[in-house]
Amino acid sequence: MFFTLKLGQFLLFSALLNSLFGLLISFKAKDKKLLSGLNKLSLLLIFMACFVLVVSLVNGHYFVKFVSSHSNSHLPLIYKITALWGGQEGSILFWSFLLSLQLSICDMKTNLSYTIGFFTLSFFLLLANFISPAFSFLYPPPEDGRELNPLLQHFGMVLHPVFLYMGLTGTVLPFSLYIGKIFDPGQNINYRKWAVFNWAWLTAGIIIGGWWAYSELGWGGYWAWDPVENASFIPWLTLTAFLHISMMEDKFRVLRGFSLILISITFIMAMTGTFLVRSGVFISVHSFLQNPELGVSFLIFISVLVVIISYIFFANSDKLRKQFSLKFFSREFFIILGSVILISMWVGVFVGTIFPVIYESITGDKISFGKPFFNKIFAPLSLFLIIVMGFGQYLSWGDSRYKLKFFIAPFFLSFVVGAIAYFKFGFGIAIGLLSISFGVFVIFFEWIKDGVRMGRLFPLLAHLGFFIMSLGILFSQVLYKEGEFALLPEDEITFYEYKIKLLGLESVRGPNWEAIRANFEVSDNSRKFKISSEKRMYLTWDEPTTEAGIKWGILKDFYIVFVKVENNKVFVKIWDNPLTSFIWIGAFIMFVAGIGKFLKKTFFD
Repeated sequence: MFFTLKLGQFLLFSALLNSLFGLLISFKAKDKKLLSGLNKLSLLLIFMACFVLVVSLVNGHYFVKFVSSHSNSHLPLIYKITALWGGQEGSILFWSFLLSLQLSICDMKTNLSYTIGFFTLSFFLLLANFISPAFSFLYPPPEDGRELNPLLQHFGMVLHPVFLYMGLTGTVLPFSLYIGKIFDPGQNINYRKWAVFNWAWLTAGIIIGGWWAYSELGWGGYWAWDPVENASFIPWLTLTAFLHISMMEDKFRVLRGFSLILISITFIMAMTGTFLVRSGVFISVHSFLQNPELGVSFLIFISVLVVIISYIFFANSDKLRKQFSLKFFSREFFIILGSVILISMWVGVFVGTIFPVIYESITGDKISFGKPFFNKIFAPLSLFLIIVMGFGQYLSWGDSRYKLKFFIAPFFLSFVVGAIAYFKFGFGIAIGLLSISFGVFVIFFEWIKDGVRMGRLFPLLAHLGFFIMSLGILFSQVLYKEGEFALLPEDEITFYEYKIKLLGLESVRGPNWEAIRANFEVSDNSRKFKISSEKRMYLTWDEPTTEAGIKWGILKDFYIVFVKVENNKVFVKIWDNPLTSFIWIGAFIMFVAGIGKFLKKTFFD
């Protein structure tokens, strides 16, 4: 059994040596096939190390410290496997695997791009070998392990880290490819397709995390502006801006400096977010344990990146500047305007997330910017962004005033939708619905007028998904209903159009938990259904967890949480959440559009 521990250590150390060798020769190597082969060898070694650790998790090799902390004999098989990314050490190993996977499938073309890739991979392998090793020996080994954090024993956490890590690790690809293009402009380097690829994974990862929070944490919401949530959202904003601004470089060879700044910020923010989450600076249900050595390592790595990027920017400033004329009513004007809005959002989230950390480090006092702060920033900026998207998505490059008449019909229909919404829901919903429906009608009218063109299909699908997701956010944030009640068995209460009856409590057991389940019968104007919510105690954890009862629906969710039992009364919280499903549907469309665009650029362009 100890063989697995030594084998894992050997594989990881071999991967580190291989990556460092690749880093050394990448400066001068003329044979790109050699560099590509070294990337693939790193991938193989890291994959084997991951496989060894998964085997240890499944078979209960508790002499491996990571296994004893995140697996036990009662844990279901699926969570024994996904415990690989359920803790600090395993997640860094898994992060290294996904990073090496993407470096292996990408044709870098320039030595500098390979150098950046090997440098980044070597850093994470150094962490995995020496700072946060997954293959640490534990003696004497316990008879059974601690098991995976109960909050992570959810299908959302099977998917969320995979998608999120793919998006975050992959930011090195467009970053390194774009740097390579600056120094070797003659090369045909398609950095945008990799930016789209990572944008799609990052989008899905963020929203799956919201779905997990909604399903598992029992507070009725999906986004709390938690610092760890923000850490993944920050690079998404700048990556989205880069995707649009870089279109102008492809078309006119302009705004190269702006593009370099955006993709550099994206990569640095992905690394900074990883540092803040893994060093323990952020205290959150999403974050890992404190590790000062890991934090110092990330600070050094990020500082080196900032110095290198600053040198590249200023040393190549002549290559990055080019004058161009900007027409007011044109696609490029609205692209720049939309990107400025995204950057304004980024500034708001970054300051609201990072400033409390800086303030505490200086004064010792804790402060935080809560949901009201972020909502005040995002509500007007999001509305402005949606309006800009509605116009900009149909305009041509250059002067597009001749297309003004096209917008008459979409605006008229969206005005009708907004007027109806005003009388039914009020001004806030009306203005939001008018803006969103305008963007949707513009897309549909383009398809009716010009047909579905392959070159435009996936970008418009991504916009359509964003509009659908925005509609779900608008309704679920503004029109939700909530209430708190205390019931005795067979009591019936009224919550708006719902009648809720407590059928009783029962004790239930799972493979590694015991629970008290509250059963309810719910009826509204058109249906009757039974639903339950639980308070669970896991065998090796002291704190209970809450399993919400959710009746999923296209137009609204019924959401109930069993809070506690006191004086024979069952206390519950209830939410009626409209159009929450539109968030998941819209994000799925955005993901499909991003992957579709990537595949089109890879196999058909």
